[in-house]
Amino acid sequence: MSRRSWPLLVVAILMIAGAACAQTFVYLTTDAGEVLLEMLPEKAPGHVANFLHLGQAGFYQDTAFHRVIPGFMIQGGDPLTKNQNRADDGTGGPEWSDVLAAEDLAALQAVSAMLEHRGYAGLPAQAAVKAEFNDTSHLRGVLSMARSQSPDSGGSQFFICVADAPHLDGKYTAFGRVIMGMDVVDDIVAVDRDRNDNPLQPILITGFTVLEGLDALSDEQRAAREGERTDTVTDDTVGN
Repeated sequence: MSRRSWPLLVVAILMIAGAACAQTFVYLTTDAGEVLLEMLPEKAPGHVANFLHLGQAGFYQDTAFHRVIPGFMIQGGDPLTKNQNRADDGTGGPEWSDVLAAEDLAALQAVSAMLEHRGYAGLPAQAAVKAEFNDTSHLRGVLSMARSQSPDSGGSQFFICVADAPHLDGKYTAFGRVIMGMDVVDDIVAVDRDRNDNPLQPILITGFTVLEGLDALSDEQRAAREGERTDTVTDDTVGN
C-alpha cells in the first residue's frame, strides 16, 4: 500500500469502528454530577468512534467545560483547559498521536516529511474528523461536535444543547444525546461565568465509562432512555 493511501485508510478504520458501536452509551462523570449519553453511530460513525477512542484513552480526564451559554449549550473537551491559561481555552484539540496507533503515526509522519521535503505545507498538527452532517436535529439534550470555520475541523471539543437549536442543523455534526442527567447539564450552564462564557469555577470531567448494550444499563437508565425517545425523538431524527 502506498503512503498516499494511509489517510484514507485511517478514516475508513474510524468509520468501521463507529459502525460497530450500536447501542453504545457513555457514563460521563463531572464535578457537577453524572450524565448518561447514548451514541448515534448510525448517524455519525466517525464522530462516535473518535469520541469513544479519546474518552477511553483518558483524553477528556480533568478537562473543563469552558463555554456555557444559558438558553443555548455547554461546551467542553479542550485539552488546553488543563493548564492555567484561560486565554487559550477553546483553541485546543487532539494531536495525531492521540488518535493513531504507533505504526499509523509513523506512516503519517513519513507522509508529512515527504510533503515538506517537496515544498508543501505538510499536515496540520491537530487531528480532525470529516464532517458527518445528518438529519438529527439539534434539540435539547443533543450531543454535537464543535468546530471552527471549516466543516472538517472538529477534533475533540463537543457541546450539549440545553435548548432546541435548529439553526445548527446541517452545519454541525450531531452524534449522541443525553438520556439521563439533563439536570446536571442545566446546573453547569447556570454557573457564574466570565465575559467569554467561561465558568469562573472550573467544572471538570472526572470520568468517562463506555457501556455496551442495553443490558449494561440499570433499570432506571433504561426507563429514562425510553422516556427520552418517546418525548424527543421521532423515527427519523433524534459553535461555537
